[in-house]
Amino acid sequence: MKVFIWLCMVIVPLLVGFYAISLGQDTNWDLLNYHLYNPYSYLHGRINLDLAPAGLQTYFNPFLDIMLFSAVHALTPKLFGFLIGVIQGLNFILVYKICRRVLGKSQEGYSLFLGVAGILSVGFISEIGTTLNDSLTALFPLVSLWLVFLSIDKFDRNSQHAFVLIGLSGILMGIGCGLKLVISIYALGLLLTLLFVPIAWGSRLKLALVFGAFSLAGLLLSGGYWFYVMWNEFGNPLFPQFNNIFHGELAHFEPSRDIRFLPKNLYEKIFYPFLFTSNPLRVAELQYWQVSWVFGYVSLIGLVIIGFTRSIKGRDKKQLSPQVIILVAFFCISYVLWLNIFGIYRYLIPIEILMPLLIFVAFKCFFRQSAARWSGVILISLITFPNLKGAPDWGHSSWSESLYRVEPSALSNSPEPSVVYLVGQPLAWIVPALEINAAFIQLAPNILVSDVYWQRAKRISENRPGKRYVVFESTAPTWLARANKELYRLGLELDKGDCDNLVGYLGMKRHEYQFCGVKFLEIK
Repeated sequence: MKVFIWLCMVIVPLLVGFYAISLGQDTNWDLLNYHLYNPYSYLHGRINLDLAPAGLQTYFNPFLDIMLFSAVHALTPKLFGFLIGVIQGLNFILVYKICRRVLGKSQEGYSLFLGVAGILSVGFISEIGTTLNDSLTALFPLVSLWLVFLSIDKFDRNSQHAFVLIGLSGILMGIGCGLKLVISIYALGLLLTLLFVPIAWGSRLKLALVFGAFSLAGLLLSGGYWFYVMWNEFGNPLFPQFNNIFHGELAHFEPSRDIRFLPKNLYEKIFYPFLFTSNPLRVAELQYWQVSWVFGYVSLIGLVIIGFTRSIKGRDKKQLSPQVIILVAFFCISYVLWLNIFGIYRYLIPIEILMPLLIFVAFKCFFRQSAARWSGVILISLITFPNLKGAPDWGHSSWSESLYRVEPSALSNSPEPSVVYLVGQPLAWIVPALEINAAFIQLAPNILVSDVYWQRAKRISENRPGKRYVVFESTAPTWLARANKELYRLGLELDKGDCDNLVGYLGMKRHEYQFCGVKFLEIK
């Protein structure tokens, strides 16, 4: 059995990598917008040269993307896609290890099954081979949760060793938060979960304190430098997010949150899994067709009720194991935080891939032992198979020799333009594709910018004499009107007699944009 398990640990991630190759080259919106631009900008010192070419996302921590960007240029696109898939496949190993801790070491077969079912969730499947990062950063909360299980198992025998594991768990969770701030809901979720561990209250508080302190250390380790850069440049360490608190001068003093997918009222909050199962567009731009969340949500409520009633009845009733309590508390708290802060489906991946385990545990608690396991396996199988067709496609193309390129145009020919204005998103990928020294300025950022933003844009323009162009993501009348309005603000106007097309490729997928020359306003 051990040999078979080790083979699964190797083969499953490799299969995920091969599946990534079969899907084709990743062309998702975020890749076009900032996953290529941000690392290129950092590596080429463009933070003061450009102005929000990727909008809000321009100022996200680039360090995870730097690793991916470096791999892109060291490997062929197909090998890069395979590598991304293999790394994502490591989630299977972590889910398996978590299942072993919750179910017991004698339940190897069920743990393997639940690990596979976990990575067959629609959220995970939809991101295989992509740079969306949610399934990559899911590794951090999962390994942290696994270390918590290890520490609790060792707490009675060696509390010092347990605290070391909790500290390591906190550091890894904090590193994940620094790389992608969304992970913070899972950091807070795990911190609060430690208060539910069935040990003495003093020990619970110590565990939570150690976890919190080391999480902060991990956050500063992976994000501290970037927070400093943002604070130094824009007066907000999380710019432009939470600008209602830090008041970075380039944007309005507002939180810059995406609230499109949040539930509207208490009724929707209570029944949200049913609502987004029947209408997937409630929680995403694309449709995640699944039924797992209905069964997972019912299982979660049932386990919470069982845990609460058994704790009230005390020793007269069999208590839930510490491992089940941790699983249920982490899942529940993290879901509630997601429900109130984000509401975006793909941010659920770290707990969605634990949902088969949650349902399986619920079956063991609800039904007699002899029937519970196989009934759980059958139900989980039935609700997992639809996921294979229900996952959305964030964009793929046939494989090519280079990840991205643009055809020669006036933008790349000598003499190089001094300033390129962008209108709309996603356009920032053309910056590394063109590889020119022009300043790139976004005229239609997806955040509410202040007058200081336009003053900075004007200052950049005035300090760079030479030819100027504007590139349109779309030539719809509204975008043309927006471009004319913002160019007028800068004392410029479109030269409609100097327009051409910019053609670029991400993989084999063709992207065509119109660009026009820009001239100073004529004084009448």
